Amino acid sequence: MNDDSFRIPVGLEEGPDGATRAHALDLLGCAAEGPSSDAALNAFTDTLSEWLRFLQSVGDPVPPPDAELEITVDEWIRGDAAVAAGESDVCFDADLQRLDEREINDAVRRLGDLRGRLLKGLRSVPDAELDTLHSGEWTLRRVLDELARAQWWTLSRLGASPLAEVPPRTLARLDTALALVVQQFTNLPPEQRGNVVELEGETWTPRKVLRRLLWLEWSLGRAARRALSQRREHE
Repeated sequence: MNDDSFRIPVGLEEGPDGATRAHALDLLGCAAEGPSSDAALNAFTDTLSEWLRFLQSVGDPVPPPDAELEITVDEWIRGDAAVAAGESDVCFDADLQRLDEREINDAVRRLGDLRGRLLKGLRSVPDAELDTLHSGEWTLRRVLDELARAQWWTLSRLGASPLAEVPPRTLARLDTALALVVQQFTNLPPEQRGNVVELEGETWTPRKVLRRLLWLEWSLGRAARRALSQRREHE
């Protein structure tokens, strides 16, 4: 987010059926979807408020409570992704911008802060309960496994090698996935921070990868915390 402005630039990703996801272009990972562009922007307003509360809780600067936030649509791309089903393949013009050191450090730290919120409630859960707690139709284990799998796959878009051996335990897979993300980005050479590559018909850049990784951590982490709330209700 720009220090001298409270304008929030947004990119819209619209699927074939009109379902749309609104992505914050300067606040990587902050996104919300709806059955139409208007619905997505309405949902984004609530998600943005959640993000700002999260950032404030970890000590990041946020606009004052009485600030007027101006959400502006800077890009609108219509594609083939089944947005309503959770798919996303958009690459905005903003994603083509080269990452700098501060952005990488901020993004990696935010990934760690989001993971810390999840692990705070997860570490005390017996392994067997991962199959009995649900978030919608998914078990908690499936949510966590999908988070680890999706992060590994997204990271591979930067050229990261597949794991030689996948850890057998769910929490170990989560830990390994995040460790690989941190390793890949903290060691990303300056000359590669603006790379643009085409893989299987999709355009990828380091900024887009970070945006996707944070979105996965936010959305699937939130789903996992919903499942964990069931356990607290019965304690």
